[in-house]
Amino acid sequence: MKDFFIGQKVIHLREGLSEIVGKKKMGDKEFFIVDVYRGKGETIYVPVLGADSIIRDILTMEAADTLLKDLKTVSKEFNSNTKQRRDAYKRHLSSGNVYDMGYMYRQSYLYSLDPEGVKLGPADIEMLNYATNYILDEMVLVYQIDKEHIAEYIAKRIEAL
Repeated sequence: MKDFFIGQKVIHLREGLSEIVGKKKMGDKEFFIVDVYRGKGETIYVPVLGADSIIRDILTMEAADTLLKDLKTVSKEFNSNTKQRRDAYKRHLSSGNVYDMGYMYRQSYLYSLDPEGVKLGPADIEMLNYATNYILDEMVLVYQIDKEHIAEYIAKRIEAL
């Protein structure tokens, strides 16, 4: 079981970049109080016992580079069946897996470079934007690059790996 501490920035597997701001005992269980960065003051209570199945450490630079190297091999895919495409996007988003989020980020990036043959609806765009923000928020901390320049930095780093 992973030890987390108050003040630690973590990734909530569904909500993204967060910070552990406290602990609270409720009944016979102890919970971390986790503030979600992208939420509007959203606070989530994460059971201390089993927290590592809900939150994780920020990637190390080595792990982030491995992720980006893997993302370099991802090619643009587009399923013209709207229901199947959205179901696949939902599966990626709900997995909590950084590689699934990275895949969605990469698809969004590749669509932006070459939108030919891709007709995305508002729900698709919302899901791709969510994954993009999830990845970029974490990479800002990993590479110590400001949010304004992180997307460009990642694109260059992917090509260099």
